[in-house]
Amino acid sequence: MKKRFLSIALAATLGLSTVACGSNNESESEKEVNEESTEDSYQYNISALLSEDNTYNENLLKGFSDALSDYLGDEHFVITTSSVSEDASSDNIANTAVKNGSDMIFTAGKQTLSSATSATDTIPIIATGIIDFKGTLRIASLDGKSWDKTTGKNVTGISSKPSIVDQVSLMIEATDDLQTVGIFFSPEDTDAIYQNEIFEAYLDQAGIPWKEYLIPASDTATDYALEEEEQNSTALTPSKFVAFSAKEGMDNNVVALNEDSVLGLNSPSSTRVALQSDFWTGGKVVRTSSKVDDETSEYEEESAESTDSTSASSEESEEEITLESRIQEACDECSAIYIPFGSMLTDQMDIIGEIATDEKVTVVAGDTTIGENALVTLFSDPYSLGYAAGKKAVRVFNGDDITTIKIGYGSSDDSVKLYNGKIAEEFGMEFPKSFSEIDEFLSTYVYGSNTARYSIAGE
Repeated sequence: MKKRFLSIALAATLGLSTVACGSNNESESEKEVNEESTEDSYQYNISALLSEDNTYNENLLKGFSDALSDYLGDEHFVITTSSVSEDASSDNIANTAVKNGSDMIFTAGKQTLSSATSATDTIPIIATGIIDFKGTLRIASLDGKSWDKTTGKNVTGISSKPSIVDQVSLMIEATDDLQTVGIFFSPEDTDAIYQNEIFEAYLDQAGIPWKEYLIPASDTATDYALEEEEQNSTALTPSKFVAFSAKEGMDNNVVALNEDSVLGLNSPSSTRVALQSDFWTGGKVVRTSSKVDDETSEYEEESAESTDSTSASSEESEEEITLESRIQEACDECSAIYIPFGSMLTDQMDIIGEIATDEKVTVVAGDTTIGENALVTLFSDPYSLGYAAGKKAVRVFNGDDITTIKIGYGSSDDSVKLYNGKIAEEFGMEFPKSFSEIDEFLSTYVYGSNTARYSIAGE
């Protein structure tokens, strides 16, 4: 921004000095060419900070870069990319970007956004790969008013949160007899809990009972998970860390760690407990043709008693519960299971998927990585999200106030419904042409191929 304004001012100055000197050696057309050349000589220095060097973030950045190319031209910007690694923390690469005098910082992921906002409150930050901007940036809702999607600070961007209502519709479409839904969560996983609560709200509107099942993330999935002793099966114990975005079942009082006001320990009583919908009645009913109405009613009563007994047992001896037994419990009680986008349970999906498939329980995945062990998922192209973020960057360079530019979201119209062919075969299911098989789709899809691009040459 600063460089462009200086270039324009310089062009104007040169033009005035030429007139003042009264030079007749240069034609009017030559003057115009020289002035335009000077004005177009600006170049923005952009630092791209990736929380993780992976395909998703690379495509976010590619979309962002292509948008700048389309709207500004390649000669008007240069991007320096840094990724978080063992040798470079997010704080280190963010501070380096500030010291190098970046005109803008692009971030992919929560880690680098948090570090960038700590490092500068003046350099514009365009963020992507964020599920919950409001929670990540600690934006408070004042006087009960809903958030207007502006940050009020030097940050804007595009959320990676998929369409939750479309995921609910996907679950309904892919489950023959949808009676009850299992919602998996880890107390450490703030983004998952945020998505779960939205999913639950839509289920409430549809009158579908749901129940949460606590499954702590593995100690490789989060730095804050409690270290557990290795056992033959994965033992489950409640974590002492909790999601700040959770609305119920916990205490939000945070004791800061040293000088860090963002990350901290919650009070000992703050473990987020598993919740269930107000009209949960004790789990699904397994219907068979030989059952009569009175036998079905008797089964429902026994199921409710069994569920109450299981719940009490789980509270009394949580340490004895294993990952496998918790997944089996959910499959016994639920017709379908929901695993949100970017879940910390991703590295445990092989176990979750295997048990759910054996029990013929539909698993709806929030992303394609989880979708490898789920029946259905929605695909959203990260390139498109990055491209939309690049368009916001152009607005900032053109002089728009970044504090008032609203956070954007991907278009649900661009989502692709995918099914897992192997699991579908196990279920004896056939999907309509509106679905694509996940392996076939991902092996042939070209990122960005469905993104409508703008060409500066077309002006």
